[in-house]
Amino acid sequence: MKPELISFKLCPFVQKAVLTLLYKGIDFTIQYIDLENPPEWFASVSPLGKVPVLKVGDSVLFESSVIVEYLNEVYGNSLHPNDPLQKAQNRSWMEFGNECLMNAFNLIVQADEAGFNEQRTALLNKLDLLEIQLNSATYFNGDQLSLVDLSFAPFFQRLKYLNEVSPGLIDENRHAKVSRWSDKLLSLSIIESSTVSEIKQLYNGMMKKRGGYLSTLMA
Repeated sequence: MKPELISFKLCPFVQKAVLTLLYKGIDFTIQYIDLENPPEWFASVSPLGKVPVLKVGDSVLFESSVIVEYLNEVYGNSLHPNDPLQKAQNRSWMEFGNECLMNAFNLIVQADEAGFNEQRTALLNKLDLLEIQLNSATYFNGDQLSLVDLSFAPFFQRLKYLNEVSPGLIDENRHAKVSRWSDKLLSLSIIESSTVSEIKQLYNGMMKKRGGYLSTLMA
């Protein structure tokens, strides 16, 4: 049964599910909606009024973490470590990645430089913690890609866009291991296929539309 994802084009959380499906080679469909003006049927499939939503036949799943875990469990080999404790630790860092995504979004909506710098410091502090956690391996757990890697890829993609507007968010000296990990993940062939082709233009357009401090730094 072919799963169907419902989301909007800029959603980083649905991208995690798409990456999981692409990496596992699973056939799926995706439908993008305007979240500010959703279709009438959306309320019946999304109890919280949020995306992403995964439809499997007549059944519906919501919340991105639940969707990713379901896809990982049902399709192909698991992308989690076998050890229960390490698996739980990976899930903890996946939630940490969600917080990083929200921190990145908070950078966009700050109205003034003071608020922006506060969020910038908070984000860099999170990257400090991530730097301590990582070793010199290719991926988070070693040489084998896992679900935690795919979960961080959307964050790193958006961090790259933000860094082009406000350099210094990616610091190869302060966060050498994080930078190498980010570069490795963003070099995966499935990254380009996991979003719409105009993702960067849409993201930059969102920054301008929000009209925050960050938009004043854009050319």
